[in-house]
Amino acid sequence: MTDYRTCCSTDGHSLSYPGFSVVFIQTFSIHHTLSFCVAEDFINNPENLRASEMGKPMVYRDRHIEHQIFVRRSRQTPLESKYKTVMNDGTAVLKDSPGLFGGKSASAVKLFPQDSVYRFALRGFNFELPVEPEDESLEKVVLKGHVSVEMSLFFGHTVSLTYRFLFDGDAAKVLDGNGNKTSAATDHIIALLSTYLGAEFWSRDKEAGQQSLMASQSDINLETSMQISDFWFDDDGNPLPDGPQGVINLGGKGRTFDRICAIYKKYIYNHCTAYASNVKREERVSFESRREGVVGEVRNDLHYAMVDIWENVSHVGKDGKDLFSKKRAEGALTEAEIINHIRDYHRPELIGLMTLYPGEWPFRDANAYDEVCGENIAIDTDDLVLVGHNMAVVIGTYGRRGSDAEAKEGDITSGVDWSDHLKERRKYHVSWPEYLLILQMVLAKKYRIGLAKNQMIDVTMKADDATAEELIEKNAKLGMRLSRMIVQLDVVKYSKFASHVVMFDRTTKRLGLDKDLQELREIIQMVDDSLQNLSDFKSMKSDYFMNVILGIISVVSAFEIMFQSSELPFLTYFNVPSTGLAAWIVISVMAVVVFALLYVLKKLVVKVYESIFNR
Repeated sequence: MTDYRTCCSTDGHSLSYPGFSVVFIQTFSIHHTLSFCVAEDFINNPENLRASEMGKPMVYRDRHIEHQIFVRRSRQTPLESKYKTVMNDGTAVLKDSPGLFGGKSASAVKLFPQDSVYRFALRGFNFELPVEPEDESLEKVVLKGHVSVEMSLFFGHTVSLTYRFLFDGDAAKVLDGNGNKTSAATDHIIALLSTYLGAEFWSRDKEAGQQSLMASQSDINLETSMQISDFWFDDDGNPLPDGPQGVINLGGKGRTFDRICAIYKKYIYNHCTAYASNVKREERVSFESRREGVVGEVRNDLHYAMVDIWENVSHVGKDGKDLFSKKRAEGALTEAEIINHIRDYHRPELIGLMTLYPGEWPFRDANAYDEVCGENIAIDTDDLVLVGHNMAVVIGTYGRRGSDAEAKEGDITSGVDWSDHLKERRKYHVSWPEYLLILQMVLAKKYRIGLAKNQMIDVTMKADDATAEELIEKNAKLGMRLSRMIVQLDVVKYSKFASHVVMFDRTTKRLGLDKDLQELREIIQMVDDSLQNLSDFKSMKSDYFMNVILGIISVVSAFEIMFQSSELPFLTYFNVPSTGLAAWIVISVMAVVVFALLYVLKKLVVKVYESIFNR
């Protein structure tokens, strides 16, 4: 029996990935005053072609995986034709008829309703990323290929952009120093992820005499030098019909890929949105005054990445043999045994991937596996899905069952033909397209909850700039709109399969959505209490001044009584002089009214004085 621990090298580069996918997920929201729309000729795509194949910046994709894993609604709202025109203030507005503007500046667009999920393919680009680790035990490679870009629109306003790197030896490949195809190691993937998520820049101190534990470990240069080419958008997000712009250099440390994300976001905002005709001009002016900061800023967007490791993952041990090979003389490991081995004996490497710590640094402590990586979210024992706050790692071995599970005629017990199933990975760029969709939905909901918390806080910060009535109205509308969006994103209720519901719930739990939702409820309650107190205070002030007015009216009435002949006729029955007694009663009431009025005036003068001199 092979001792698996003796097969594992200690340099942190034991696992090798001949095929894998990396997906950058960018989630942001379209402003609620805008409607998403695209040109009508972008919709007509009977062959379900990609944007580059049609020569367009964006195309609508009708046949997609959502229809396979979700129950389709019996009646789906059809796409609505509108016309978009440019107003005098430069904003685009949706109109019902081109006759209003003579059809000169208007373009026909399709308006997408806010009751479903839609998917689009955008024009992608090519990339090249050299990875040159300082550690001599780790091979220097060049990651090179094409990036496919797709977009999911959740219920009209939540956008999930995905940048998909498919390392299958064709769409994208890993090349060695001689230009030959090779396999990637964990640190090579970390180098790619660092361009989008950002990673600490570690550099080993090579000065003589440095013998510390940290200095003795391997490291990797995470300073990005990615090059983007065949890019069909300018820096303002405008499509380039005459050809792609030149090479774009993304150099430096940290999230260098944000420049590309900002360009795609500008394209969506500037070319795929417009104000509805019923939006008030004040709302348009308010948004346009801060449009540049909203559109061009991606720091507040949700950044996430998914790494999909294919079934051909390998493990070359100290003897130079692949531990995971199905042709091992000692007996091949089963799919479940491969996953168990990776989970049990490669914990530091998995922690490094989930935390973007390159090399076998001391921070890859196997004891932190449960905290960093968490429990397995996958349903099957021969798959591994790890989810963190910034990244998900999927390791699947089901493809190894392809040759053994081919359907045989008359054999109803045969399983799924996985080898044929995996041929579709190029269509979705990942081996687990259903989980990528589930992950996008969970992230969209998490982003919406976070956005709702920020907007509720903004309501309280602007309390001094509006009346209580305006704040209460704004808060009520905001609460209804945000609640509707959050409830809509709970789309797992439309799932066909119980396994997807379980994975949705497990991912939701791992990402802490329940905690985020509870915090949102607490913020909403605090804002409601604050607005109620503000309303009560405003009411008290209103009642105070109303009392002053009533006091003045009382004084005037009292004076009126004083200068009239006052009599109490009923006293004559008791032989009491009515005129004198009435006069004394009027004088008493008058004295009380004057005293109350003077008291109120004194309070008002004191309050005004304090507000002026105690600022």
